[in-house]
Amino acid sequence: MVGLDFACSWRHKNSPSLEGLNTFMCGIAGVYNYKDPEHPADRGAVRRMIQILAHRGPDGEGLMSDGPIALGHRRLSIVDLSQTGAQPMWTEDESACISYNGEFYNHGSFRPRLAARGVRFRGTSDTETLLYLLRVYGPDVLSDVAGIFALAFWDRRSRRLLLARDPLGVKQLCLHDDGHRLVFASEIKAVCHFPGVPLSVDPEALNEYLHFHTPLFHRTFFAGIRQLAPAEYLMVSSGTQRSKRYWQLTGFGLEFQEPGEAIEELKARLTEVVSEQLMSDVPVGAFFSGGVDSTSVASFATRTGKQVQCFGVHFEGQGVIDERPYQESAGKALHVPLELVTLTGETFPEDMERLLYFQDQPLIGAAMIPMYYVSRLAAAQVKVCLGGQAGDEIFGGYARYGLGAPLSVLSHWWEGRQSLSGANRVHADALGTPLGERSRVGGNLVRQMTDTKNIGRLLRTSMSGLDWRRRYFDNFAAVSERNWLKVFDAREAVSRREAWGVFCEGISSSPAPDPATRLMHWDQRTYLPGLFAQDDRMSMANSLESRVPLADPRIVRFAFHIPFQWKFRAGASKWILRQAVADVVPEDVLNRRKVGFDTPAETWMKGRHLPWVRETLTSSGAKSRGLFNIGHVKKLLERPELPQWFPVIWKLLCVEVWARQFLDGDGLQDFKPAAGEDRNAA
Repeated sequence: MVGLDFACSWRHKNSPSLEGLNTFMCGIAGVYNYKDPEHPADRGAVRRMIQILAHRGPDGEGLMSDGPIALGHRRLSIVDLSQTGAQPMWTEDESACISYNGEFYNHGSFRPRLAARGVRFRGTSDTETLLYLLRVYGPDVLSDVAGIFALAFWDRRSRRLLLARDPLGVKQLCLHDDGHRLVFASEIKAVCHFPGVPLSVDPEALNEYLHFHTPLFHRTFFAGIRQLAPAEYLMVSSGTQRSKRYWQLTGFGLEFQEPGEAIEELKARLTEVVSEQLMSDVPVGAFFSGGVDSTSVASFATRTGKQVQCFGVHFEGQGVIDERPYQESAGKALHVPLELVTLTGETFPEDMERLLYFQDQPLIGAAMIPMYYVSRLAAAQVKVCLGGQAGDEIFGGYARYGLGAPLSVLSHWWEGRQSLSGANRVHADALGTPLGERSRVGGNLVRQMTDTKNIGRLLRTSMSGLDWRRRYFDNFAAVSERNWLKVFDAREAVSRREAWGVFCEGISSSPAPDPATRLMHWDQRTYLPGLFAQDDRMSMANSLESRVPLADPRIVRFAFHIPFQWKFRAGASKWILRQAVADVVPEDVLNRRKVGFDTPAETWMKGRHLPWVRETLTSSGAKSRGLFNIGHVKKLLERPELPQWFPVIWKLLCVEVWARQFLDGDGLQDFKPAAGEDRNAA
């Protein structure tokens, strides 16, 4: 007997009674008793899981059970606001059901093909398209899907469950398998809430976080909870489990003879992808950081003729670059309405507790704070925002990629320096770079590398004989093993050798043709999913859908067909992307040095919030947990002038606050906006 809990505008003749609210997105949860198919799934536990995910979908909830399986869903209404978009969604003959979180941008191109196969659509939602696409063609069709998603698909006839995650890992799907049943959800905290799921730290995930800033591939901070890797699907039945990577980057060969051809093709592709991602039956906005990536996305959105409200966050007079002048300059050039929020750091302790709850585990860095607040600002007016995430990893935005080709980058630095001084015009023509391009694009890399420390480092690495992999690893995992071992009592959680082995294996498996592109490919598979997880958690904490056009699989595949010398060129990183928007983006934004999503967290932690940091890291709970060497932590806290102070103390702080939430408690605190929360926003 199939059990459903939501209102629906259609009824199959054998359908049971329906009650509650219809749903569409953006959080899923479920359980499958695959070893005991006669044992009914625990509907009550799944209902509690989806209630934990209420922030992801405040517009309603839905629940389905069919013998050993139960699927739950939270809805954030964006496309097809009618009841025909309800989830979990069944096929008309009730042979298959889907619970799905995400967006399927090119779904319209599949509908005629499905209609020719006899499919009769009841509505216009991309969910319905995906449901029938999987039923008719099977899971390998996901390689043709352009979108962001985490999904659970139940084939009632074969009694098989399919779980899948989008190609780049923009959405997440976490799961716990005890050998008899599979528990899964969009967020770890929902899995934690299922009865019998053990909560303990995974030392290997902690080691990866210390070295790579995020757990990698299948790992989470929880020993008993893993996640699907990007581009992975898992097929589960009573007798077997089978996983497959259904999409990967291949064919890194050059597709264009001249950079001008590639620039025009990039413009065309970005126009198409951004237009698709504006698909919505509700207002759409855009994140606006003042950098090239978010400004590029917003510029292509405005070219569609659609009015896009832009939102940004900045810090004023707090020891970091104030983004406001760049944001206002770009907003004026694009003629877009712009709203900004100024963060003061007043509520930093409360923010750390709240945001690590929403984030589920320590990830990346302090960018979660501005991301949370800009999402909250946007969510007051829109339900969807486009962002510029992935631009650095696929177009070459980080100077560290130069460690894979230091002599080449030094050459481009010199070329750009000469260009800015107005010299070397003949050399510019010899390189085949039009003078108009050189006067418009170039200089950001020059400014970033003008610091003699950066130039000296590249010179030393190019002459040192060090393996290019070692150069990159030592730069990225900058805190030494010795410094980590001083503050960790749990020695099994710190192994630079293990991290180095993971890195080398990943680099060796890349089919990219040169060292610099292999480094970018590594970041695309590891660091970028961590960024996506942070963005997803912070936006969905505010019931806001974050879309990332630059991470569309078609754009990513195209970007990796572009040679590295067209990404670092004429004194600029991301040269080809800058060229694609040079006609609309103001020069102060176009040629500014890369700064990332900088925050004054270090200033806050060394200043007014140092007492809270000290109390947190030396508390009785931290002592009894036994992860840290409290004596050495106390000594380090007294030496804020040391270069390793912030990178070490920041990660210790994140781990401790996370452990309080999920290991000491149950990870289910109610973090609705508290009175006084706005003290952080001026």
